[in-house]
Amino acid sequence: MGDERLKQELFYMVKLASKYDFSSMEVVEGILRLENEREILGSVFGKRFKARIFDIAAGQQTDEKCVICGQPADNHVICNHCMETIGGSEYAKNQIKIKENDSSKKKLDVNIKKVLQIVLIVCLIAISLIQIWIMALYLSIPDYNPIEKPRNSAFEVTPVSSEDEAYNQIILDFPVEENYTVTFARTDTEFVGRFDLDIGDCCLEVEEELTDEQRYDYFFTEDVYVFYISYLEEHTGKLGIAEINSDGEIILLGSFNDGRRTDSFYKFR
Repeated sequence: MGDERLKQELFYMVKLASKYDFSSMEVVEGILRLENEREILGSVFGKRFKARIFDIAAGQQTDEKCVICGQPADNHVICNHCMETIGGSEYAKNQIKIKENDSSKKKLDVNIKKVLQIVLIVCLIAISLIQIWIMALYLSIPDYNPIEKPRNSAFEVTPVSSEDEAYNQIILDFPVEENYTVTFARTDTEFVGRFDLDIGDCCLEVEEELTDEQRYDYFFTEDVYVFYISYLEEHTGKLGIAEINSDGEIILLGSFNDGRRTDSFYKFR
């Protein structure tokens, strides 16, 4: 057996003798079970040690001599001289130092892990707060030109005979007080059939279904008053065209058809 291995074995025996009460069979059986797994005690001293602690646990009489040097041993296993000599050797000091360093390293590793865990938790909380802030910011942003439910005029059809009368009818639905701007554009001719649409109908959808005979009547033209309508708020803008005939019927084109087709007229009043 090598010198280093023997030092390890003797130091191991001293540690066990200083730590455990060998009068307990459970303690001894635990030591011997561990020894069967690790196979440290292989020298003549180790064999004596195993036999001695087993006898003590079993209640058998022993010679009470040190299993290492043969001198009387107060603990019935290893004498004080051997305990002090082996326990105070350079090998023992180095082993204790290594164990302390390992213990310190483990404590440091544990502290580092705790710090990393705390940092990770803080980062996760920060990320969650940022996500909540972004979501709150997103929800607080107003919709630009939101789609609205289609609306039709709440006013009765009233005949008009001039630009001013036509203007006064238009601003009933699009008042200046509500940020609408109504501007007269021109007097023009328009398809009379579009004014015969049902309220809310889109001209293109109807015109696609017309027969040739219906088209002849539908596209007959009449004079109409044409107005530009604009609406502007901080985050919303709309633009459209309103046409009103002499009967006071109104058709609209543009973004005032509330999310429906913006490239075709629909019946408003």
